[in-house]
Amino acid sequence: MQIWLNDQLVDAAAADVSIGGWPSGEGVFETIRTQDGEIFELGRHMRRALEAATAKGFSLPNEEVVRTGIHSLLTSEPQTIGRLRLLFSKGRFIAVHQSYVEITKPAHLAVIADSDAVESISIKTFPYEHRLVLLEQAQQSGFDEIICLNEGDEVTEGAVSNFLFRLDEQWITTPLSSGVLPGIQRGIVIERCGIGVKQIFKSELDRVDAAFIISSLKITLSVASIAGKSLQIDEDCKALASNIWANTHRHSVG
Repeated sequence: MQIWLNDQLVDAAAADVSIGGWPSGEGVFETIRTQDGEIFELGRHMRRALEAATAKGFSLPNEEVVRTGIHSLLTSEPQTIGRLRLLFSKGRFIAVHQSYVEITKPAHLAVIADSDAVESISIKTFPYEHRLVLLEQAQQSGFDEIICLNEGDEVTEGAVSNFLFRLDEQWITTPLSSGVLPGIQRGIVIERCGIGVKQIFKSELDRVDAAFIISSLKITLSVASIAGKSLQIDEDCKALASNIWANTHRHSVG
């Protein structure tokens, strides 16, 4: 597998990048969907990466370097639907492009039993094992994602996703103040699709009658159940999903 390292394409093994696309060391990262050579919401991802790098005390490469690397990588490692991961650390820029398998089957969500198991994150950093372990534990129990809670029993986010909930006939997502990562898709649905922001407690999940997982890879994925309770996937849900897809923009970097 070829990856981009600083200013050239190199073999992943030579750059100490794992099969899963993770390098050694520490830094900040963005995971972005690609489709037929186009990238979803690159500008938003780069703005978030810049904020994260600034918080960590280092600078990002200039835009031309990043765009050159992405274009070269997408040409070298083309994917019909891909997962582009941009990883930045002090003096190092790595880009990895791998195949992404579209998920179409509605998801089943667990609710975390112990809020202390969740480490709140405000920026996306690697190593990322703490969140991947949460996801793996949910999947080993037969679920697709897990709803995390803070110490006040407020709903926060998933292991690797944000959520939309239909509660009392309104579509809402949880606030950053609850301990939510400012997800790219979260920002899109609030700004472009009219989704409200509201604090949700664990006790209110029983009143949720429909939900979506949202992320930069999935874009939007219907939820079939929460903690064993079946949810609706009706015409309102289908209309919202179409609206989210229509308002998630993709562009060429060529």
